[in-house]
Amino acid sequence: MNDFQKHLEIMKEKLRATRRAYRDEEFTVVGDLAIKVVEQALEAEAARDRKHLGDHRKRFELAEEIFPGKMFIEMRKLWFIYGDLGYDGTKGNKAERAMRILEEIVQFFEKRWGIEIE
Repeated sequence: MNDFQKHLEIMKEKLRATRRAYRDEEFTVVGDLAIKVVEQALEAEAARDRKHLGDHRKRFELAEEIFPGKMFIEMRKLWFIYGDLGYDGTKGNKAERAMRILEEIVQFFEKRWGIEIE
């Protein structure tokens, strides 16, 4: 298994866990896991060029480089929601917003990579 596949599999696992947490109304978990999904997607993208990012700053820089303007703004919103959910996660509205943004990001990578991500 190459590094792209490794990160893709981790991304899929975390995506399933995020969806499950949302479905089970474990809202404080959703933001944390959603960020982990995006991090793995960015690591998978880097692995396509045989790179390893390894830290938040480099992932953020790659996101800024590859995401179209609106998508980058949405990803930044997801980062803020992640912080908010840790303090105000018992209400489902922020988790719902995080899920909407996450699904848009997943669709972006599906199109970019020409694959379906479960």
